Amino acid sequence: MAYINVSAPTKNAIIQISTATTAIASTNTGYTIGALQDVTINNAAGVFNWTQLDVFSQLAVSTPATNSISANLVLDSATFFGTADVVSGSNGTPSLFALSNDAAEIQFRVYFDGVGAGSKFISGSGYITNLAPTVNPTAPVWVSPITISVNGDLTAGTV
Repeated sequence: MAYINVSAPTKNAIIQISTATTAIASTNTGYTIGALQDVTINNAAGVFNWTQLDVFSQLAVSTPATNSISANLVLDSATFFGTADVVSGSNGTPSLFALSNDAAEIQFRVYFDGVGAGSKFISGSGYITNLAPTVNPTAPVWVSPITISVNGDLTAGTV
């Protein structure tokens, strides 16, 4: 069994996003969301259950999946706020706040073990939601959850 180890500096989990209208083509497209604390890929296949008087067990049929990517990150001012532009921040990188606030569709890849040759990823398109920055005296840096609500299917790939 080959475990996916993300402890090496070049093998960490990475979320890459792009505002392009087509799928991310390479590891150099778009930009990377930095300072991740954790990442979760949720592929929740839908199921409708019902009961009938003539059957003791529940019956089920599949329904469309509800997919999402969620993470927690330490906020970086340039990444979170960017500039006054609608969806572009400083140096042309999109502002996470603007992408969420403007409901701009993004393309994304979640790399399991860095972006080197042979690395595996999950990709798709969706919308950034659930930003909720928080800070307190015992955790004096701003952190925020982030969710990408997936529009359509998730796709697996290899760099």
